[in-house]
Amino acid sequence: MAYGAADSADQERPKRVSVLIGPDGKVLKTYEVSDAEGHPDAVLADLG
Repeated sequence: MAYGAADSADQERPKRVSVLIGPDGKVLKTYEVSDAEGHPDAVLADLG
């Protein structure tokens, strides 16, 4: 719930999300993953 994957503890299924966290421990970006195959490329592009 802290990262937005679920709205409540009793939610049947969480959303598929990933979180990019910077070296300082702060959230840089949150991704709602709809294309699991292409997702790594999107994250790597944001890192580069």
